[in-house]
Amino acid sequence: DELFDSSYEGLLSLGETLGEVRSRATPSDVIASLPTGTYQAWAKEDSETRCPICLDDYGRDDPVTKLVECTHWLHKACLEVYLVSFVFFFRSLTSY
Repeated sequence: DELFDSSYEGLLSLGETLGEVRSRATPSDVIASLPTGTYQAWAKEDSETRCPICLDDYGRDDPVTKLVECTHWLHKACLEVYLVSFVFFFRSLTSY
C-alpha cells in the first residue's frame, strides 16, 4: 500500500503508536499440559471416529489430545496447530 511507510523509522513510529503487541497464541506450557494419548487407548464403543477439526477418521495409533473442560478428543497435531494460531477459550465443542 502506497500510504504505508515501511521504512525502519516508519515501523518504529508504528510500534510507538501501537504499544506492545502480544501473541494471541495459547502459551506452549498450556498446550503441553493437555491430556494426550492414542486413539486406541481412548476409544470406547460409542466414541466418535473422526476428528472434529480435520474431519479425518482416527487411526488406532493416532496421537490424540483433549481440552480440559471438553469431552471431545482431537488429533493432537490438529489441536496444536489451532492453539498456536489462536487463543482458545476452553469451552466444549458442543457449545458452538
